[in-house]
Amino acid sequence: MKADLFENQLTGNVRDFARQIWLAGLGAFARTQQEGGRLFEALVQEGQAVDVRMKKVTEQKTGPVEDGIDTVKGTVEELRGRAAGTWNKLEEVFQGRVARALRRLGVPGQDDIQPLFRQVELLDRNIQDLTRAAEAEARDRRTHTDRSGKSADPVALSRIADPVA
Repeated sequence: MKADLFENQLTGNVRDFARQIWLAGLGAFARTQQEGGRLFEALVQEGQAVDVRMKKVTEQKTGPVEDGIDTVKGTVEELRGRAAGTWNKLEEVFQGRVARALRRLGVPGQDDIQPLFRQVELLDRNIQDLTRAAEAEARDRRTHTDRSGKSADPVALSRIADPVA
């Protein structure tokens, strides 16, 4: 009997303890429901405060960096301008030296060649004009001989058609 009494007492204690745990859980749940909204709002406010502080720190850190970047950009632009100017001067010096060397070797320059081009164009026009005139004269003689019934001198006709021969 003692064993049954002990088991009943132990079972009762376990039931009481389980009931207390259950009630503690229900109490925690009820309190969380009541205070959960307030806790959430408090966490949001604290998060906003942290966000503002982080933005200030970020601005303090990035301000000098941005100023440094602007300074470096200015320096780079200045150096780029100097390099371009130096490169242009170097190119002019090189071109001048090459031109002088070519003149010493007797190679004609552009100023020497331009008049020759003009002369060649003028000669070409003159040759075209003479060729057209010779062809026109040859046609006139052929038509003239055909009308009169006499044939023209073939050697004279060939000279008119080909003035170089």
